[in-house]
Amino acid sequence: MKKNYRILLFFALMFLISSLTVFSAENSEDIKVFFRNIKVLVDGKEARLENEPFIYKDRVYVSLRAVSESLNSTVLWDSEKNIVSISTFKDFSDTNPLEGEKFIYGEILSIDKEKRTIHIYQHIDDNSIYEELNLKVAENVTIIMQRNDKKMNIDFKNLKIGDVVGMVMNKENKVRGIIIDI
Repeated sequence: MKKNYRILLFFALMFLISSLTVFSAENSEDIKVFFRNIKVLVDGKEARLENEPFIYKDRVYVSLRAVSESLNSTVLWDSEKNIVSISTFKDFSDTNPLEGEKFIYGEILSIDKEKRTIHIYQHIDDNSIYEELNLKVAENVTIIMQRNDKKMNIDFKNLKIGDVVGMVMNKENKVRGIIIDI
């Protein structure tokens, strides 16, 4: 009886392995690719690539993640749904008063790009005191320019005098997020 059980188990295992091999072969294809030391430039700078680009059927294939991240985009892979999501927009979290943060709204009067400071005229409601503020901007600040439902990220160097901005100040009194509504 033991011997029959072992033989039956052996054939069941062989059947399982062979069916997996057939199933795998149906969903795969052998391809021939060419590697030619391809360099990828993003805005004139060489992108850092994890995997070497290759040519297949006269097309160049490059890591989507590497190129997207070189463009300051975020790439997410959903393995359950087989979906790659690329986001070209970086947002920042809302003001958290419990963490010592505050929101300031005003118009930029001057900008010192070397010291990373901006001088604003604060906009407050009719019952509040107006004051001028010099604000230190964090190195990793996220700046969003918004018009209607369209948003895009810009750099600190793209801020200009006269921009009306909303800013999130962290507990160290540095601006961590700026929104410009045009």
